Amino acid sequence: MKIKSIFNKTNLFLLAFSFILNYAQAQEKRTKFIIRTNLGDMKGELFNETPMHKANFIKLVKQGWYNNSDFHRVINHFMVQGGQNADGREDANYTVPAEFRPEKFPHLKGMLAAAREGDNINPTKASSAAQFYIVQGKIITLEQLAAFELKINSERKRIAIENYILFPGNEKWLYKIDALTKAGNSLAIAQTKEEVYKEMLAKGEAPPVFKYTEEQKKIYSSVGGTPHLDDSYTVYGRITDGLDVLDKIAATPVSGSKPIEKVVMKIEVIEK
Repeated sequence: MKIKSIFNKTNLFLLAFSFILNYAQAQEKRTKFIIRTNLGDMKGELFNETPMHKANFIKLVKQGWYNNSDFHRVINHFMVQGGQNADGREDANYTVPAEFRPEKFPHLKGMLAAAREGDNINPTKASSAAQFYIVQGKIITLEQLAAFELKINSERKRIAIENYILFPGNEKWLYKIDALTKAGNSLAIAQTKEEVYKEMLAKGEAPPVFKYTEEQKKIYSSVGGTPHLDDSYTVYGRITDGLDVLDKIAATPVSGSKPIEKVVMKIEVIEK
């Protein structure tokens, strides 16, 4: 009787463990999609780590938004862009909050990302509802990647300092920088911001340092991409099969950046 009791508890433990494992695997499973075009098909997957963009893309696909629309902006060795409705509507009249994940999803060749309005009218860098692009890009050297890392970290640092001095309790820095700005003392402003950043580091409130992984460096330097867009546009999926079709679309003759002959698409979501 005692042995049976232990056996049952063990079975229950294994059953619970199996349930948790299966649940975790289910959570990690990615939704698949197919972009069918007159130049061939591209298969891809959507990232769970960008849930708002994933849900929005699935919704528009199921509504038929992209059916018979075309890739209206094509720049060879950069990207191909689509998203306007076949009836002529350029966008769906709303935005999706940014979900930047450059540490995990940089702009490598084949990445699916959201287009957006420029920073001057869109300071939060919110994404267009319907406009998307697929990265083609070009091969990037390790030296160039180091420069992009520096650019991303500098921008993160700037934004973090601006937010920090606005936080209640840090008004002294805001007043000091405001006074130096009115005096036109740019050197003192820069020195003060460095002091602010030292305080942030001491408090553990500085942004994490961004670095490309060795695998990402390998892909950027062998297959290519557009790293200058990292940390500025939301990447929410990738093409897993059909990069040759992407290259065909990117190489299609254009007038300006608009294909002379339409490359028409239909997108399907596969939820299995």
